[in-house]
Amino acid sequence: MMRLPGRRKLVIMSALSITMFLSAMDQTVMGVAMPRIIADLGGLDLFAWPFTSYMLTSTVTVPIVGKVSDLRGRKPILVTGILVFLAGSVLAGTAQDMTSLIVHRAVQGLGAGLINAMAFTMIGDLFSPRERGRWMGLLAAIWALASVVGPLTGGTITDQLSWRWVFYINVPLVAIALPVALRFIPHHVQAQTAPIDWRGGLLLVVAATPLLLALSWAGNEYGWGEAPVVVSFVIAAVALALFIRTEARAAEPVIPLGLFRTRAYAVTILITALTAMAMMGGLQFLPLFLQGAQGASATQSGIVTMPLMGGVVLSSVVAGQIVHRTGSTRPLAFAGSAVMTACLYLLTTLDVESSQGLTQLYMLLLGIGVGLAMPMHSIIVQNALPHRLLGVGTSSVQFFRQIGATMGLAVFGAVLVAGFASGLATADVPGADRIAERPQILLDPEEVEQFRAEVDAADPGASEAALGSARNALATSVTDIFLVAAVIAAVSALAALALPGIAVKGDREMRGGGRAV
Repeated sequence: MMRLPGRRKLVIMSALSITMFLSAMDQTVMGVAMPRIIADLGGLDLFAWPFTSYMLTSTVTVPIVGKVSDLRGRKPILVTGILVFLAGSVLAGTAQDMTSLIVHRAVQGLGAGLINAMAFTMIGDLFSPRERGRWMGLLAAIWALASVVGPLTGGTITDQLSWRWVFYINVPLVAIALPVALRFIPHHVQAQTAPIDWRGGLLLVVAATPLLLALSWAGNEYGWGEAPVVVSFVIAAVALALFIRTEARAAEPVIPLGLFRTRAYAVTILITALTAMAMMGGLQFLPLFLQGAQGASATQSGIVTMPLMGGVVLSSVVAGQIVHRTGSTRPLAFAGSAVMTACLYLLTTLDVESSQGLTQLYMLLLGIGVGLAMPMHSIIVQNALPHRLLGVGTSSVQFFRQIGATMGLAVFGAVLVAGFASGLATADVPGADRIAERPQILLDPEEVEQFRAEVDAADPGASEAALGSARNALATSVTDIFLVAAVIAAVSALAALALPGIAVKGDREMRGGGRAV
């Protein structure tokens, strides 16, 4: 743990919070800006790629830079991440076609991956294990804030200025964080240097990239059995086998396989992936339920989901204080997953007539569960591993969290498509087949009115029956997603019971022989 004055730590955490907020917000801000971007640049067939390229680079770099930071220090990586994120933001704002935007978003994602890995890891450098709970809770609250503020900010900036300012707005905030990072963050390096396992890092990228692509494509752009998905899974499996073989022989592996023999680490990684999977069920598909099944506007759906942020902020702050006072993490990890399970089950009871106030209550509860569970994962891993493995341990939590979230989106997307198609197949009403071919009709008020006019012209009153059947089918398929997510969250809660009862220490912690310069 770095011995620094309290005021200096606060300044460092302020800079980390700003960069963390920007990198988190840039994952959510694109959704509302993309329609305007498509109108300006074209490339509708590439709609998903600005999201995918950012997600890929921000995910696959995390475990590699985590290990490098253990050997070469955090500060150079954090500063590099800030500069790369700044460059990607400026380049994305100047993009003249969709291809260049995709490439520049990948650059942004690379910077975000470096920033996120170092932000969580440096908490372990700056604070004692018990103090980390409060600061992990702060970063969880920042993530929640970004998930809500991102779409609202993106819509306002796009409407009032230009979609390009969605990226340019990062420049002044980065200009604040960068000098602070350069001036106040000490350069902490290992007393003994070791060669970096670049071969293992390359194999990890080769394994993770096609895996994430396959999970993103499956059920959306391609079927699960189509060649691009199958080939991607095969490449990922072969690269993973080679990665495991390489790591078993490397002197300083990117992800030491011996970590999985540490019970606290192995169980926490499992819980992290399962929690992320379950969380995707509530976060990503509730807006679809609100807008498609209940006919709410995009603004209304944003307002309904906002209590999630309040729940995360409240519970993460409380959880941090509990860890600080008691040193106990296992009960909080279990409670978070249990609350998520209960809330996701409550979401299965929603239908097209459910009130938005009730849904807001469920979002608040879901936020409480997320805020209790998510910060605990990094705290447990940091407390279970020696300080010399702080970077690789913390970054691997983020890596497997992203893998779990991507798997969740793929699985739930398949549940949605199958459930919606099955529900409409049983609806023997005029016009239902048109909605089955173009389900986005339900999400656009103008298309709904056009559908009504065309269907009612041939069969007066038939449009309402078709829309009602489609909305019920969509509602049922989304609540099926909530049910699957609840089962996954329940498994996560059971896994939390297998965590060892390790007390989080105060100032005493394991050190890796580093020096601050």
